[in-house]
Amino acid sequence: MALEAIKSIKDAEKKAADIISQAILDSKEILKKSEAYSEEQYKKILDEAREESKIIIEDAKEEGRMKSEPINETGKIEIENILNLEKERFDRSVNMVVERIVKK
Repeated sequence: MALEAIKSIKDAEKKAADIISQAILDSKEILKKSEAYSEEQYKKILDEAREESKIIIEDAKEEGRMKSEPINETGKIEIENILNLEKERFDRSVNMVVERIVKK
């Protein structure tokens, strides 16, 4: 009877050691899978953030273009007015010189 009890205890110890070994292997596998999953999620979130930032940048550029367009048009008109003003002054100056030469 004592031999059976010792054998039973040894069997139980072996089973416990096997269970512990399997648990260690399972925990390593779970850790490996969770690390892979977290890396995958990190990359996914990073890619989504990059895409969102591209959209925000493009929207900001478009908004800037829309806001600058009236300013650009105003500037073109002002440049043309200045050029026309210079042409008018030049024409008046030429006419004055011609008048002075012709009158003499």
